[in-house]
Amino acid sequence: MTSRNPNHHHRHLVELASLLATAGLADAFADVFGLKRHGSTALIALGVALVVGTVGHHIWLRRRDHAPPALSTEIEVSPTGVTTASPADGGSTSVFWRVRAEIDNTPGRLAVLAGALTAAGANIHALEVHPAPDGVIDQFLIEASEDTSAERLCAAVNAVGGRYAHAVPTDVLALLDGPTHALELAARLVREPGSFAAVFTEMLDAGSLTIDAAGPAATHTANAADAWIDGTTLTLRTAAGTTLTATRPGMPFTATELSRARTLLELSEAASATLEV
Repeated sequence: MTSRNPNHHHRHLVELASLLATAGLADAFADVFGLKRHGSTALIALGVALVVGTVGHHIWLRRRDHAPPALSTEIEVSPTGVTTASPADGGSTSVFWRVRAEIDNTPGRLAVLAGALTAAGANIHALEVHPAPDGVIDQFLIEASEDTSAERLCAAVNAVGGRYAHAVPTDVLALLDGPTHALELAARLVREPGSFAAVFTEMLDAGSLTIDAAGPAATHTANAADAWIDGTTLTLRTAAGTTLTATRPGMPFTATELSRARTLLELSEAASATLEV
């Protein structure tokens, strides 16, 4: 058996009473205004006004409910390149960080690492996972208060089993969607082949890039390694023997980034060959 809520019956009785009262009022208005010259016109105008007012009020409520919230922070880029977010109410500012660490590739480890960063006062905006020989390398893009230090973030990561933790400040461009940013850089390289150094540095977030052209007596064997990583240094060697060396203090390169660098170099060479034809 099912029981019915008695409040439903009460609501129906109220609605019926309201309907009867409305009908009575309409009849009274018709009797009063119907004997006068413009009684029918007044009734029609009143009805139209009620409909327009009801629709307008409904639209206003929907717009208010779906209006986007007001922004509470203002983004500022300091002369040092570190991006900070200043609350509109004058509270403390925040800084964007890249935090990277190697962890075991086991279920639940990522959640534990994310929880440790949250407990340290970090707000996680994005995550990248790179394969590594002994697990995976997780890179977080976070926002934290200006009094948060790299040591504090790394300590929080290491406390839950993270290895080789690194944390460096970054700028607001890091908030861009990764694939979209990569495509924008590729399009820029095709349009402006001479911008390779700037595009290469921006894609890897590198601190510097050195290009050493091969000398007349330089040789390059087919078996020689053409790309390798040594901690915070990434090196590429072209088929012509030119060596490119990128450095990024404080944040070691990964095999995924090495693959991206090789692909960008191949795109640059293809674009240059197309222009020469």
